[in-house]
Amino acid sequence: MKKIIQTILLSICLVISSAAFAEERIVQLSLSGCADCNAQGRTEKILKKTKGVKNFENKGHGLLVIVFDDEITTLNMIVNELKRGKLFVEGEIIFLR
Repeated sequence: MKKIIQTILLSICLVISSAAFAEERIVQLSLSGCADCNAQGRTEKILKKTKGVKNFENKGHGLLVIVFDDEITTLNMIVNELKRGKLFVEGEIIFLR
């Protein structure tokens, strides 16, 4: 009985600690891609469909700030979705949080 209680308590601690590590991430990146062929519209469409993306802001000139839940998605998954839409990240990605 004591082993069962210890196992349950350990499981609860692991679940709580893993939830504590999941957090909102904010990144800033620069996109290249056809500026005259509705890149902003494509960006919006792609990011709205990407699970885990909570918010994004197009700062103009290809500069994009994305807020996402790192428990649901990763930066690599977001970048891959943008690539599939013919939008490519150029330069360094900056983690704001």
